[in-house]
Amino acid sequence: MSLELKVNSVPIELGGTMNTRILEEGDFRKTGPLRRLFTSLPLGQTLYQANNCQLECFDDDFSIYPCTHGYLNRDRQWETKAAVYLEGGRVRKLEFQVVNGHYAASNFFERFQEACSAALGEPVESSRFLTRWKNGTAVVTCTLHPDMVNADFLMELIEN
Repeated sequence: MSLELKVNSVPIELGGTMNTRILEEGDFRKTGPLRRLFTSLPLGQTLYQANNCQLECFDDDFSIYPCTHGYLNRDRQWETKAAVYLEGGRVRKLEFQVVNGHYAASNFFERFQEACSAALGEPVESSRFLTRWKNGTAVVTCTLHPDMVNADFLMELIEN
């Protein structure tokens, strides 16, 4: 599955090796011991996180970005978060979130579904709040929370 993922212009390939210095240059920070405890990180995985970042995928045809402009009303602002999970120096999964996006979460959810369907074909699972595509050793899932103001976009490598 060729997702052509980039976060803050850092190319991220599922299953590919990742130079942590490049992640840090893209504003990712390695989580500390306390945060790792609260995220239930599997043994052997390392987590890097970034706030208010931009996701680009499908040869830059689709992007998700933050909007934190102070001159806008709170319901017109939203934040983004990204998490890259490494295992043995390889990218295990990428999780991207739209947070507190009163209008943006559902908009990005719908647009991501359209972009994935165009690039990956029909989903293997689809409902009002969740859509999933599977291709080879990768699974792409987008979830709109029932509060309609938060959305998750998960790309992960799976074992056969």
